[in-house]
Amino acid sequence: MTVLSIEGLSKTFDMHVLGDTRVTGLDDVSFDVHEGEFLAIVGESGSGKSSLLKCLYRTYDPTAGRVIYHDGDEEFDLASCGDRVVMGLRGDRIGYTSQFLDEIPRVPAVDVVARPLVEQGTAVEEAREQARGLLDALHVPAELWDAYPATFSGGERQRVNLAQALAPKPDLLLLDEPTSALDPETRQAAIDLLESYLDDETTVVGVFHNTDVVAQIADRVVTLDDGRLQSVVPVTEYDQEVSR
Repeated sequence: MTVLSIEGLSKTFDMHVLGDTRVTGLDDVSFDVHEGEFLAIVGESGSGKSSLLKCLYRTYDPTAGRVIYHDGDEEFDLASCGDRVVMGLRGDRIGYTSQFLDEIPRVPAVDVVARPLVEQGTAVEEAREQARGLLDALHVPAELWDAYPATFSGGERQRVNLAQALAPKPDLLLLDEPTSALDPETRQAAIDLLESYLDDETTVVGVFHNTDVVAQIADRVVTLDDGRLQSVVPVTEYDQEVSR
């Protein structure tokens, strides 16, 4: 079953500080995302990976094209539907995490992670217990759970960010470089958690630079170059290309 149908997606940026120069972020990108798969987005810096993810989440308004989200018997064009519809889909249906934690002042890490569960209706202490389990699985020291993330290292903040995104188990999870600041040990812990915590009904689209992570966790790989789609292949074919 198809979860996302991306059709002719384009995004341009008007750079006013550069004399209204128009920069292409995405150029006529089309592919489908299947239910339950882990789809990795790869490419060199500036290839359009993050722009693609932000268009899917509607942080960016696409310039052209469609992004059809199939939710049971309903379909939503994420490229053009109203902001209220987009906000309604975020949370337990569409989740997103970037490399950087959007910190909430004076809120402990455990409550940052627990918040989406509480918003779903989970009792506060039960949500906090689940949050502690996620933080522990990501090797966040217990003495930091009740501390403010603003005081954390970049890698610690990134792990809190990932835990918060995973907590509600969204139907579609968009990950933008979720392990970029992690050392090999904590990166492996994040991969293990992604594989164990999410069930087969969760679809993941993730941007990655690390080819070893892609090889370990992805089902298919989308390659972008200069905003254009180069290929969509099974991870085994991608591994063969990388190893040449």
